[in-house]
Amino acid sequence: MSNDPYGDVLSAAPPVLAEAAIRRVNELLEAGADTAGIHEVVTTSVALLNMHQRNRPGRKRAWLAKVTSFAFPRTFATAWGDTGQHHVCFTASITKGGKQAVGREIEVQLPVAEAERLAQQMLRMVEFQRGQTAKTSPANQAQGQTPPTEGDQVT
Repeated sequence: MSNDPYGDVLSAAPPVLAEAAIRRVNELLEAGADTAGIHEVVTTSVALLNMHQRNRPGRKRAWLAKVTSFAFPRTFATAWGDTGQHHVCFTASITKGGKQAVGREIEVQLPVAEAERLAQQMLRMVEFQRGQTAKTSPANQAQGQTPPTEGDQVT
């Protein structure tokens, strides 16, 4: 079994994403993969399907925002003396949307479990993108260039 549990799932086009995910899960099952690897592929596939569903053409986006702070912890208690629920928060500035919304600062509050799941999904996407860019492009191959590695000085 390869080191990449996702196979072609992350790069699949929306119309064939479900098929690619099912085929990959089947391959993992036949290879005797553990349930954690299969769970990661299924969770990521469902997130990609949701993302593509929300980005259907013709559906107007409500608003877009730009992150304007680092992540910070916050605890919300429902009663005096309660230990509270832990959240990861960050602020964002609304950049596109309704006239009254643009320019407003908002605070996004994610429960710790949801923030961790989002962070893992984002990390998998970043690793996949790095894998895609690590493959040398035809232009670089023609010139004999390779992408920089850790420790190289790039100017």
